[in-house]
Amino acid sequence: MADQPYGEVSTGELVKRALGDDGAAWEALIDRFAVRVHAVVRSHGLSPHDAQDAEQTVWSNLAEHLSRIRTPESVGPWLATTTQRECGKLRRLARRAPPTDPERLDAADHRSPEAIAMAAERDRLVRRAIASLREPDRTVAVLELEAPRSPAADIAEFAGVEPSAVPAVRRRVRRRLQRLLVEQGYGRGGG
Repeated sequence: MADQPYGEVSTGELVKRALGDDGAAWEALIDRFAVRVHAVVRSHGLSPHDAQDAEQTVWSNLAEHLSRIRTPESVGPWLATTTQRECGKLRRLARRAPPTDPERLDAADHRSPEAIAMAAERDRLVRRAIASLREPDRTVAVLELEAPRSPAADIAEFAGVEPSAVPAVRRRVRRRLQRLLVEQGYGRGGG
C-alpha cells in the first residue's frame, strides 16, 4: 500500500473506492480510523476480549453499512457513534456476568486496597462524566484521554467538526469535564 498515495486521498474518495471493491482503499480506510476506534473502545474499560469483540463488530458494521452512509465524508462520526453504542451494549452485558481475566488472577497488585479503590472510583467518575457529554464533545474527550496529542485534523474528521474548531472544542470539553467531576465530588479535598 506504500506505493499508493492513500494518505492524501479524502475519506469520501476512500469510501467510494472501497465500495468499488478496492481492497487497498478499504485497508487505508481502516488504517485512517483504527487508532481512534481503539481509543474509544479503551475508554469504556472493557475486558480485553470484549474490547476486541467491540472493534471487530464496529469494522463489520462498517463493511455492512458502508453503502448506506449518506455522506461518505462522515464515516468518522459514524464510526465514533457506532463504537460508543457497541461498547455501551457490551458494558451492559458484562454487568450481568462479569468474567475475571485469567491474567489478572495471578498478577500481584502492590497498591494498597485504598489506592485500588480510589483509582477505581476515579475511573468510574471520569467515565460517567464523559458519558454525560453530548457529541462531538464525548468523542473529543475520549480521544484526549486515550489518544492524547492526536492531530487536530484527525480529531476533526473522527468527531465530525471543522479542524479550526478543534482547539475550542478541546477547551470546552476540559471545562465541562472539570465542572462535572467537581460536581461529583472528585477534585475537592485531595480527590
